Amino acid sequence: MKTKSTLIELLLKQSEMYLRDLPETIRIPALDGNRADEVVRPLEDATVDDLAFAIQGIEAESRMHHRRLQGLRDLYDLARKRGALGVTTVAAAFADLGGEGGGK
Repeated sequence: MKTKSTLIELLLKQSEMYLRDLPETIRIPALDGNRADEVVRPLEDATVDDLAFAIQGIEAESRMHHRRLQGLRDLYDLARKRGALGVTTVAAAFADLGGEGGGK
């Protein structure tokens, strides 16, 4: 009889590109009206629906990280276009915009 850990080990050895990167647990986000708290479940105990919800949660996090990354890139590009050097602070690069703390 195969144990659950052996099943996961077999999955991790599959030739499919990302199966070797499977996590041991998945995070299933809270669902409005259905589940108040997120659930962390061992992968081998997860249902196919759990996988779908975990994927949705990771995709939402990925979009948030991508937006932050792009915002930082945009800020960096704007600062460089304004002549900022590597040691220039963000506040100094945009000091001429006014507002609180500008010029410090």
